[in-house]
Amino acid sequence: MRITSVTVYQLRAPLSRRFGWSLNWTSTRTATLIEVTTDAGLTGWGDGNWGGQRLVDHPELVVGRSPFEVEAIFDDLRPEAGHQTRRGEATAGGLDQALWDLCGQAVGKPVCDLLGPRHRSQVQPYLTALYRQDWPDLAEGLAEEALAWRERGWRRMKMKIGYDPTTDLRAARTVRRALGDDIGLGVDANCAYDAGTALALGAQMEELNLMWWEEPLLADDLAGYDRLAAGLRMPIASGETMSTDRLILDYVQPRRVAILQPDLDTVGFTGGRRLSQLCWLNRIRLVPHNWGTAVRTAATLHWLAATPPLTPALAGAEMLFEFDQTESPFRDAVVRESVRPPVEGGPMEVPEGPGLGIHIEREAVAAFTERRIVIR
Repeated sequence: MRITSVTVYQLRAPLSRRFGWSLNWTSTRTATLIEVTTDAGLTGWGDGNWGGQRLVDHPELVVGRSPFEVEAIFDDLRPEAGHQTRRGEATAGGLDQALWDLCGQAVGKPVCDLLGPRHRSQVQPYLTALYRQDWPDLAEGLAEEALAWRERGWRRMKMKIGYDPTTDLRAARTVRRALGDDIGLGVDANCAYDAGTALALGAQMEELNLMWWEEPLLADDLAGYDRLAAGLRMPIASGETMSTDRLILDYVQPRRVAILQPDLDTVGFTGGRRLSQLCWLNRIRLVPHNWGTAVRTAATLHWLAATPPLTPALAGAEMLFEFDQTESPFRDAVVRESVRPPVEGGPMEVPEGPGLGIHIEREAVAAFTERRIVIR
């Protein structure tokens, strides 16, 4: 079986109303799907990065090869080395997903059974919503939305902060008061602060019993993260934009954060498998970031099914992953199956079919495709 082509679908859709976070506002949603075809008639799909200009310039790095060379392909797509340096960072995570999907289909097994021993058949999502909207009062608007999600069954959710310390503290307190103490609540500042400001704000938020504080600082402010780890009792989380290499070197090996949040769009299954084992060895929780389509959600379920628990304790830390429920016209439409919890707020089943266990709705993909790139 040989790869015959790679097709990249860049999706875009307008939203009914804008939403924002600490870095920006948006009125659109975008995503990238990758289709890999073979001479055996099998097609694999992934969601995320795909190799970019390096693959366009060097299609032979993928086309003509066997999908079972997936790990070699992931590393071969690294940028070339500079003078007396190692090659660049592997980031073609979406393409990697598609190749693992093909491998699973070829042998008739779910991807999770190829990644390693399966540790679970269900994974618990936490809800991502609670972005900034054009409310007259941000704190009250967030609290009202949080209550609506609680009424629908969600017991773990994450809200955006990072606007300024006074606004953040009032918003987080208002949402916690509205939800009560029995609901898991995390906060995400999207790299809004310097270490000194984050230390002061974090000390005030410790009373709220948060699941974690996500990205209080820029991802490469390593000394700043060390200051937060030393000065705060709440778990600190980061890593969604980083490559496998940087996550291992900067976060996992020094045990710099309590919770690592890689995204399959960058690390792929190949990097994800490396991270799963190293997080287990270093006793760091793995709680993946997940922002894209239902293709990536299905992939994340397979990844976590094969990720070992940190301890054998019956009441050990839950295996969680991010389940985005902000507005997206195409997120669920591009997949035939329902990649959602059977009961809102409850655990999600790992797809059981070969590969990712999903089928793509090509008409929906075509309807939202803004640009199509074919590599042969």
